Amino acid sequence: MPANQVNGAPDSGESDLGAGGTQPGKDASPMSAMPLPRSGMRGWLTMGIYQPLFLLAFLLYSPLLLWRGMFSRKAQSSQMRERMGFVPRLAGKRPLVWIHGVSVGEVKAASNFVAKLQELRPDLDLVISTTTPNGRLVARQEYPDLPVVTYPLDLANFPGRALSRLRPQCVLLMELEIWPNFLQAARKRDIPVAVINGRISERTFKGYRMARGLLPQLDLISKYCVQDRAYQRRLLDLGVDHARVFVTGNMKYDSVDMGQHAEAAAQLRPWLSPAGERVLVTGSTHDDEESVVLDVVHAIRRRAPLGVRVVLVPRHPERSPAICEMVQQKGLPIVRWSDAADTLPPLCEDTVVVVDTIGQLQRFYAACDVAFVGGSLVPHGGQNMLEPAALGRATLFGPHTANFRRDVELLLAADAVIQVPDRAGFETALERLLRDEEECRQLGGRARGVISANQGATARTLDLVTDLIGS
Repeated sequence: MPANQVNGAPDSGESDLGAGGTQPGKDASPMSAMPLPRSGMRGWLTMGIYQPLFLLAFLLYSPLLLWRGMFSRKAQSSQMRERMGFVPRLAGKRPLVWIHGVSVGEVKAASNFVAKLQELRPDLDLVISTTTPNGRLVARQEYPDLPVVTYPLDLANFPGRALSRLRPQCVLLMELEIWPNFLQAARKRDIPVAVINGRISERTFKGYRMARGLLPQLDLISKYCVQDRAYQRRLLDLGVDHARVFVTGNMKYDSVDMGQHAEAAAQLRPWLSPAGERVLVTGSTHDDEESVVLDVVHAIRRRAPLGVRVVLVPRHPERSPAICEMVQQKGLPIVRWSDAADTLPPLCEDTVVVVDTIGQLQRFYAACDVAFVGGSLVPHGGQNMLEPAALGRATLFGPHTANFRRDVELLLAADAVIQVPDRAGFETALERLLRDEEECRQLGGRARGVISANQGATARTLDLVTDLIGS
């Protein structure tokens, strides 16, 4: 059993990139955009089933949208108009490229690609779209000089209206965001669409395979630039033309921060660790994980006089009030980041810091000794463990990491992270790391090595989509 594996490991699978994997660059040769097939009878049948179902789902969801709008009328009104396709008219004399990422992870993963595209083609205008409110907030932080819009609902003429108002040269979809109406509207306007940093989960693949005869939208994608050969095989099994599927690698490895937050770390570290406390940052946590972390740290403290500062960074900041109430019920002092950011008031020995604003996680990871990545002790599928790994922090997470299986495999193979099977394993591993600074340094160093070894997907992807953008 590898030293980094604590009584458990993720499902085994083929590792396609990096250490020992096939070099994706061999498949990543540019090619001319090929004409897309017409969807024909299958398309009519699919849309005849899809449209009523989507309309029903929208009608069921609309009360929630109205309820949310009562609390943020201006923002919700603007975003709802954009969801109906009324995006700003950005089309000008320069060609425009539309890049879409569903939420926070996809938006951040695109950052290096966007920067390289701007460097390569300063003549282009870019627009970023996202679907979720948190994705929109992060997009505005990541791309302050670019327009950010909300992706249209895939209903009626909403996608066509958005495409007509933006008039993009091409659309680049992060990961695998496939909506039939949008793709049909793009085809009617002769706008090529490509998937970049593509991935298709086992669950999605099984669902698509059951309805393989009703998937003409797969034929409406000009190119698929996917992360590894497993995703390539799944698309080929669904009937996608081999000539349109390329293995380019995972752009997340190019976009993760490997040192940009050093200044923030230098500011936060003395505040979090005034008496030499070890700093534990729990990032992107979900319900119940924060309580587990605090209970585990309490148990560790009872066994030995170990100073530990706990920083809780929930995946959804709107959960912060409930988290603060839970911390207070445990009898612990608490500081909310929104109250402390400007002044950094002195912290008591056991004060728990709750980060209740979005976009701060990397800064706190940079200032920690140990990072626990949430969504993994509960059956959620995990969150992005590359972020603390790239910063050279000792990183651990639980057994539920299906959303990041390839990343976990690469990191575990290099003995660069620790995965635990349950709460007991988490307590054992965390105590060891909090006590052993040298092990933390070694884990962090190996993790940075894995990140560096798997970079380069952005350049390969740019080579492939250049012909879609045009001259």
